[in-house]
Order: sequence, then structure tokens, then C-alpha cells
Amino acid sequence: MVQTARSERSSRMRFALLLPATLLASALQAQRAVTSLPYDLRHPAQVITLPEQLMEVSALTDVDQGTVACVQDEAATLYFIGLKEGRVLRTEAFGGPGDMEGLTRVHDSFLALRSDGLIHRLRLLGGRWTSVDTFRLDLPHRNIEGLGFDDSTGMVLVAPKDITKGGPEVRDVRVVHAFDPDDPLHRCVPMVELSVEALHRQARDLGITIPERVTDQGRTVPALKLRFSSVAAHPRNGHFYLLSAVDRTLTVVDRKGRLMDLAILDADVLPKPEGITFLPDGELVLSSEGKGRTPVIVRYPMMVRE
Repeated sequence: MVQTARSERSSRMRFALLLPATLLASALQAQRAVTSLPYDLRHPAQVITLPEQLMEVSALTDVDQGTVACVQDEAATLYFIGLKEGRVLRTEAFGGPGDMEGLTRVHDSFLALRSDGLIHRLRLLGGRWTSVDTFRLDLPHRNIEGLGFDDSTGMVLVAPKDITKGGPEVRDVRVVHAFDPDDPLHRCVPMVELSVEALHRQARDLGITIPERVTDQGRTVPALKLRFSSVAAHPRNGHFYLLSAVDRTLTVVDRKGRLMDLAILDADVLPKPEGITFLPDGELVLSSEGKGRTPVIVRYPMMVRE
């Protein structure tokens, strides 16, 4: 279910008036009947309940049409989930405890990301996934969570969650980086640069209602932080899909950084969405931490547009 909120400012009181979830959804649906997303985020095809050891599931990648793999942010362990079976098929540890936040499949290997930029390259050796190499990304960020493979370019996408320190103009920028997995120096280059202010403006132009808040100074401003914790490239149109767990938002931009869509995900289904991947047929798969409830993997088939 796509949700939104509207803020009303009172001359006597400073507060944000939030509509009930059902009214919010109805208001957004009435305001914007057409979405560019080829997925009905209100009606998932399947919700898979994950076991307690994946309470803090932090990243997700496809393995094949019927299997995904994920990690959780306390241990260097792969968890393979069968979508048909709806359960964990097997687990394989490849390292010790660590804040593992990113995972992506690159052809016949996996890259697993620790939040400080350390990456494990995993290959299948003797029937087990083994860390055969580690390297560190040459980025100034120290809270990097998003990792995704871009089939169209052969590059690995990197989305830092932390914001570059500086003035308002610097803090407004979000950069999706990329590196060649075969480059021995693992040099990162900007793939697309986004402005949060510009995304808010483009969202309004598209008829998307942006949640707002009232500052201590009484100004009404957008409430979205857009601190991206996961990134994936759509296998058919190449658009970048970016998750911001703190906002529960899914932001979709084209390769020039132009906003295609922005959706607020249902908190009852995805309380803290941190993992995203696409299956070979284009199906969208998201994962969410439990955040006091049950961790889940949620599937959304591609819609056929007339």
C-alpha cells in the first residue's frame, strides 16, 4: 500500500497533522491515479516470513528465478531462501562477526559488503561459498549499505547511506557510485548524482504527495531524508531503484537522475525495507527487518500494461 502524509500549520500551534493510513492511501490514489512503476505495491504476490536469526536482514540478491540470497548485519553468513518453499534452504558462513550491509550476485560469484566499505568476493569452491578475496572501496563514506550489479554496464553499483559533511548544498547531494568488479584497483566513479531538493520538486511535478514536517522555526518542509540503504538496476529498462529504510521509500530514477517514481511503502508489510533485487523475469523482491515484528521477503510480479 502506498502511503503519504499532509501537514497543516496552525497559527497558534506548530505540529504536523497526520491523516490515518487508510485516508492517506485514498488521498494519494485519488490525486495520482497513474504510476510509472510496473508493480502494484499495494498487493504483493507473496510475503515470506523469515526466521528469527534474520531479524536484521540487511541485503538481498537474486540467485535464480526461484532463489534469493541475503545477509544480516551481525555475521558474514549467506542465507539462501527458496521462494517456492518460502523458507531458508541453507546457510553458509564465509567470515566472522561483522556489520554486513550489502550483497549482490556478479555472474557466478557474490560480493558481500561490510558497512565500512570492505567487500568479500565469494566463489563456489568444493561445494561451499568461500571468501577468496577482500578489498576496500575507495570512498570517503563509512556507512555504505547499498550494493547492486548493473547487467547493462557490467558495473557494481554502490549507494552510501551516510551524507557528505558540509553546507546545505553538499548535504543535499546523493551519489550512486560504481566500480568494475574486474578492476584490480576497484576504482569507484559516480554513476548518477541526485539532489534531494530536485527529487522533491520533480515528485510534486509528477503529482506525488511528499510527507512534510514543521520545523522548530515553524517552516513546513519535506520530511523525506532519502538516505539510501540499497540499490538495484532494473533488468529491462535500466532504471535505478533505491531504498531508503528510514523513510520506507522506493525512489526510481533513470540513468540521467530524472525521477520516474517515488513510493512510500506500507509500514505494516515492510517496517524497515533494506534489501532489493530483481529476478530474471523482472519480478521485484524486497526484504525488511523485523523492527519489533517479523522479518520478511516480499514479491511483486511485473504488471502487464495494456
